[in-house]
Amino acid sequence: MRTLALLLALFALSASACGTTYIADSQIPDTPENRAVWNRVVEYRKAVETRNADALLAMVSRAYYENSETTDDATDDYGYDELRDMVLADFKDNVLEVQYRLLMRRIQVDDDRAYADYEYYYNFKYVEGGVTAWKPKNDFNRLEFTKENGVWMISGGL
Repeated sequence: MRTLALLLALFALSASACGTTYIADSQIPDTPENRAVWNRVVEYRKAVETRNADALLAMVSRAYYENSETTDDATDDYGYDELRDMVLADFKDNVLEVQYRLLMRRIQVDDDRAYADYEYYYNFKYVEGGVTAWKPKNDFNRLEFTKENGVWMISGGL
């Protein structure tokens, strides 16, 4: 009987060792590619929370493009230069505090392109026209990445 219990325990252990492992509290398989994108998203979240516009810009591809979710209106589209000169400048000057949480839903890697889909909750304190206020939001987003010189750079979705 003791031998049978030992065999069952060994079988259970070997069966669990063959299963897929997942990245921390997610359903995302822990592969080297997924882990690299995951780590980049974590860096992005930390830079947002610390309001580090320089760190954010360092993660962004020079080929960055954003259509602001309005595919039929090109007037609100912008690239790297506008992100640096307007969006991140406003972020740096007007956002006073950020609370930012992400729940990763999916990572997809296709050669030198990758996508990270996540749910987010943020609450940020900002000043506009001399008035200070908090703005909370909960939504879903996709960060797009391009691998450049072996590093995942954000190419869309900020």
